[in-house]
Amino acid sequence: MRIKRLLDDREVFVGDKVFDAQGRSYAFVEHFDGELVVTAEDERPTRFKPEQLGCYVIHVTRTELGLAKERLRDYWAD
Repeated sequence: MRIKRLLDDREVFVGDKVFDAQGRSYAFVEHFDGELVVTAEDERPTRFKPEQLGCYVIHVTRTELGLAKERLRDYWAD
C-alpha cells in the first residue's frame, strides 16, 4: 500500500509530517487496518482515518494511469 497526500499528491513515508483539519501536526508511523497510525509530540500513537489527515491510500495493484482515469471519471460524474 502507498499513502499519498491530497494536497500535493506526494507519497507519505514513515516520519513524514501530516496535519489534521485543525492544523495540528503528527508524524506518520504506519498504515494499519485501514487507518493511519501517527504520533503527536510527546504522545502515544493515535489512529486516524486517512481522510482526517488529508491523505488517501493506493493499493499496490493500482497503477498511476488507472488512478488518473478514476479521478477523471469522478470529476465528470459530479
